[in-house]
Amino acid sequence: MTGGSPRQAAGVLAAQADALVSAAAFVEQAGITGLTIAVAGDGITILVPRTLSPAARITAVTALAAAIGAPAPACTTLGTWTQISATGTISGHQARVSASIEPEETTA
Repeated sequence: MTGGSPRQAAGVLAAQADALVSAAAFVEQAGITGLTIAVAGDGITILVPRTLSPAARITAVTALAAAIGAPAPACTTLGTWTQISATGTISGHQARVSASIEPEETTA
């Protein structure tokens, strides 16, 4: 971390630690295995694993979105890749849940 005082750095680290603890408690309560958690600043990102089927990923994102107070997930398609995601909050921290679906996963 460049610039800023040690006090500012400590504040950023404290916010990240609080976000990580909040996210860990949320994921444990959600009961979905294999979720990936990332914290940047005081924001939380939760990724649903590709080991789940596309339908299970959509269901997981929808359930997690409801749990974080987000509106229904949105689908974004870029070329042939689709992402389903929603943004809400976990213990006052902005939180985003998402999963990706590749085109080969939707063809039988």
